[in-house]
Amino acid sequence: MEFERERESCTSTLTIPKKLYYQMTPECNLKMSDNCCRKMKKEPVHKWEKQVERTVAITGMRKEEGGMRTQLGCILTDKSGKLKKFHPLLVVSDEWEEWFIEHNNIKVCDLYKPPFNFKRSGCAGCPFSLNLQEDLDTMERLLPEERRKCELIWKPVYEEYRRIGYRLKKQKQLSLFDEEE
Repeated sequence: MEFERERESCTSTLTIPKKLYYQMTPECNLKMSDNCCRKMKKEPVHKWEKQVERTVAITGMRKEEGGMRTQLGCILTDKSGKLKKFHPLLVVSDEWEEWFIEHNNIKVCDLYKPPFNFKRSGCAGCPFSLNLQEDLDTMERLLPEERRKCELIWKPVYEEYRRIGYRLKKQKQLSLFDEEE
């Protein structure tokens, strides 16, 4: 019964795949959160806001990037109506972004271009990435040392994702017989 209440409170505000509901039970030893995003990105922005005495952060997030971004509005205000955040690019499509980059001859990070073609260049191997398997496959081919680091850093999460078949395919187990064939 307690699990049901926790799940209802979590799922009423967040979109959590049903496959991951069990992670909200006391029996689940794997604890995941967006705390690294909060520590590495959100807290520095809030620190900057205090330093410059501004309460607004302008972001480059777009809804088409997916995830929690799809729930955002372009303008976020506090209860008194004071502007807190502004997401001017939220409504920008992939097509318009590509046109703007080309039209204005903007240099783009090589990781977004062939042969890599990464969709995002956030934290390498982030378990919250919607393209996690694709990114790891690309790293396996082109950046094997980075892939190895991701497997070490995110090992418990990757193992769980593979166990339940979520975002990662199961790894092929090599045996001594594989080498002889």
